[in-house]
Amino acid sequence: EYFSQSTERLWSLARAGGVFYGGLLLAVPVAWWYLRRHRMPVWTACDAFAPGIALGHAIGRLGCLMAGCCYGKPTDMPWGIVFTNTFAAANVGTPLDVHLHPTQLYESFAELGILLVLLAMERRGRGFSGRTFWLYVLLYGVSRFVTEFYRGDPRGMVFDAVSTSQFVSALIVPLSIVMLVYLARFSFTDQRKSHA
Repeated sequence: EYFSQSTERLWSLARAGGVFYGGLLLAVPVAWWYLRRHRMPVWTACDAFAPGIALGHAIGRLGCLMAGCCYGKPTDMPWGIVFTNTFAAANVGTPLDVHLHPTQLYESFAELGILLVLLAMERRGRGFSGRTFWLYVLLYGVSRFVTEFYRGDPRGMVFDAVSTSQFVSALIVPLSIVMLVYLARFSFTDQRKSHA
């Protein structure tokens, strides 16, 4: 009913964009539930999803670049980009005719780098179930924390010190390290039991 009162409200969904962490934080428990319900190996499935998530996110950030959202702070660097499309300014508040850090490209390249690391780790052999997924979470958290320093769009702050995404990154990076250590030890213990 809210959106049926005005088509402008419906178009506001286009301005909303998508918050990756919100999607990931919702997708993980839903996927966990689905996999458990269908008795599928959870960590093996998560490992299979991780490279696709990295690739999809890299492509998605190119969409952000084209839409003008998730823009960077002003910069004097020679690779700064300039937006001139008035729709981007009206849609998401993108500053026009100003050299900005191409944070969309920073994150896209970071995701492609993460993808290459994940594929290289898989090629070397599976260490343990969950390794690829939690390595993705770790590397993404670190790259997102760094990229956020260059972002210029309003994203919300936590404790007036860090962006919401940096705060979430600060939580998931240590969690991913704990999970990697735990799953590695759990796997090592299982291997020793099977050889005994």
